[in-house]
Amino acid sequence: MPSIIIIGKGTINADDGMTIEKAMISAGEHPDAFIFLLGGRPIPMTSVLNEMKIEALRVASGG
Repeated sequence: MPSIIIIGKGTINADDGMTIEKAMISAGEHPDAFIFLLGGRPIPMTSVLNEMKIEALRVASGG
């Protein structure tokens, strides 16, 4: 089962075939507020989950 580890918050379990974006939205998170990493490298939120563990790092924004 794929999972998204939100650094400093917890883990979201997702279904195979979901995109990162859909998994985050279904968990009540805003995917635009994160950078997603696989093996330390950034990947797009449109990536399809398939038995992988993704890390989600919240980005700071503001002015």
